[in-house]
Amino acid sequence: MHDLKFALRQFRKFPGFTATVILTLALGIGANTAIFALVHAVLLKSLPVADPSSLYRVGDRDDCCVDGGFLNDDGDFDLFSYDLYLRFRDTAPEFEQLAAFQAGLPSMNVRRQGSQAKTEYVEFVSGNYFSTFGVGPFAGRAIVPPDDTAGAMPVAMLSYDAWQSDYAGDPSIIGSTVFMQSRPVTIVGIAPRHFFGDRVRNDSPAFWVPLAAEPIVDGENSILNHPDTNWLYMIGRVKPGTNPLALQSKLSATLRQWMPSQASYTANGSSSQIAKQHVVLAPGGAGVQNMQQEQGSGLKLLMIISGLVLLVACANVANLMLARATTRRSEISVRMALGAARSRLVRQMLTESVVLGCLGGAAGLAFAYAGTRMIVTLAFPDSKHLGIDVNPSAVVLGFAFAVSLFTGIVFGIVPAWITSRSNPLEALRGVNRSTRDRSSLPQKSLIVCQVALSLVLLMAAGLLTQTLRNLEHQNYGIATANRYILYLDPKGAGYTTETNTALNEQLEREFSAAPGVQNVGLALYSPLGGTIGETPFISKVGPRQDQDRIAMHHGIA
Repeated sequence: MHDLKFALRQFRKFPGFTATVILTLALGIGANTAIFALVHAVLLKSLPVADPSSLYRVGDRDDCCVDGGFLNDDGDFDLFSYDLYLRFRDTAPEFEQLAAFQAGLPSMNVRRQGSQAKTEYVEFVSGNYFSTFGVGPFAGRAIVPPDDTAGAMPVAMLSYDAWQSDYAGDPSIIGSTVFMQSRPVTIVGIAPRHFFGDRVRNDSPAFWVPLAAEPIVDGENSILNHPDTNWLYMIGRVKPGTNPLALQSKLSATLRQWMPSQASYTANGSSSQIAKQHVVLAPGGAGVQNMQQEQGSGLKLLMIISGLVLLVACANVANLMLARATTRRSEISVRMALGAARSRLVRQMLTESVVLGCLGGAAGLAFAYAGTRMIVTLAFPDSKHLGIDVNPSAVVLGFAFAVSLFTGIVFGIVPAWITSRSNPLEALRGVNRSTRDRSSLPQKSLIVCQVALSLVLLMAAGLLTQTLRNLEHQNYGIATANRYILYLDPKGAGYTTETNTALNEQLEREFSAAPGVQNVGLALYSPLGGTIGETPFISKVGPRQDQDRIAMHHGIA
């Protein structure tokens, strides 16, 4: 406590020095904390569910969103049809519960009686989805297995975030009817506040709807009862004592036994591929790790770069501490002449540096909070219900505190050691008039390291800026000047396949007649819209060997 009080008095005597050090450390520690908050939220955090360690996913890849036939050349199955899900659920008692949910996240036209329609993300899930995760409702009730039976009235559970942002937290939403794609659906409950679903993604579902309601909501486009259409992910909670490898082998055998019952897996000599089909049972505590697989390497790179920024800050502060130590040589010499031990002086110096590190860390939390939100906003500008929680948590605060302590020791240990080497006789010789600088070599070494790291960061920043510039101005061979895209959802307004054809013709005719319009085109997907469908198909010209053909299609307007 004496060292701490003395350190605080020293800081009050030199406010300019103190403010400079705290600001420098705040930038370095804040950058690291901001990136770590993202790394923790995306890569290290489990789903906010009960006992995530007992959850296992059937599958380990991102094969979103709807496919048919054989999926991968190596036989790894990750998407499943509803019929296959039922087969797994009924033949694998090793699972306490096995839930299925939609791989994709379709946007739908949702309208509450007397309100304007909204475009919301909707996810179809099995009736045991919430009980599998051990998640109860915030208000109302959760979706239960009886809701997921043929003939049941369509119900939905609303996410807490959507309830607050889209419906202003109106409690009367529970029990009310909304129209999804013009079909009535009853809201039975509100999900817990921090539950965002089965995976981390830039847009979480606003509604969860039972799988049994999919034919009602999707109408003629329903795929629920197509046994050869794969569109579901699966996560289950295994019973204690279950051997995951044995269960994986059993599920793979069930898959191979089921496939011959479907003509799409046996036609045109493709039966030979069934033997290599299998599933991988992967830990499911973090859910479906699509974003982790896509963004993991980038976040790790950012963590390394922010670490270099912190090293530059440490070198800078160490130089400031060495410069300040030079002015304190007379004081230190007198204290040593009066009998102060070197270990006592080193402890005092380290106390000052650790206190500075903690003050810089406290200030860095503000930079971290603002920086994390800025990164997320830049990365996901159009996200309505972000599934990434960047609010400070105990883990993030603990990381910031640990980095602050480590930083205080790193930049303080060299100045403390050099200062403690002062000769007590220098107090009588007039140390301040000495032209010899014992700290010059350490200072020069720190400056060399600081410049080297700064050069690396500067080059990396320049390369990144050039890359972003190239991406922004990349020529894809498509003329974009004076081109505009209008997104429509005729199905959400009640149009069917038959009536939609007439609508398309009318839209094309009337837009073409509008003043200033030169050409009009209609497409399922917009150019460069990020949507590419892949459909494996089997050639009908004789038997093939071991590879599927892949038909890739995208709309061109």
